[in-house]
Amino acid sequence: MDARIWMTGPGGEPRSLALGAERTIVGRSPEADLHLDDEAVSWNHLEIERRGEVLIATDLDSSNGTVVNGEPLERPRRLRDGDTLIVGGHRLEVSLGPTPAGGETVPAQGPSVALNEEERATATALVAPYRSEGAFAGRPATRAEIATALQVSERTAQRRLDALAAKLGIAGESGRERPRLIAARVIELGLDR
Repeated sequence: MDARIWMTGPGGEPRSLALGAERTIVGRSPEADLHLDDEAVSWNHLEIERRGEVLIATDLDSSNGTVVNGEPLERPRRLRDGDTLIVGGHRLEVSLGPTPAGGETVPAQGPSVALNEEERATATALVAPYRSEGAFAGRPATRAEIATALQVSERTAQRRLDALAAKLGIAGESGRERPRLIAARVIELGLDR
């Protein structure tokens, strides 16, 4: 298994780190295997442990927590190819596939879903609580928060969320979980960046 973490930070170019060791520590410490210079990241924030062909992520009692695919990481969790972790203002994507020839780092691919300006603004407002520096959010923005951020009515915000859900293939009958599902997909694909 050629496991890698692809990291994208605020305003930075994507970079990758091979997960060859048994334990990989992500944090603000200069000794961390993946050093993140971000005040929202704890000194030793996250551990990714390799157990044979399996990767396990564990939040190390960080101040602001870790989010995996839009959900708080509250206990050790198995990582799968394509999983997205949010650590402070950084997006980490798990890749379990082969590396490019020669093992060199290559630029990340663009999002597989194209959004227009209005859809991107809606997606950004929806995931803003997950992205705000120094704060841990266990939920996406409410319809009222999205309406305020976009300076539109709540009804218009709901219509825009419905359109975004349809574009991302998220069923309308998802009920109260629907905003979380939309947010998880937006973060997974990096559509708010």
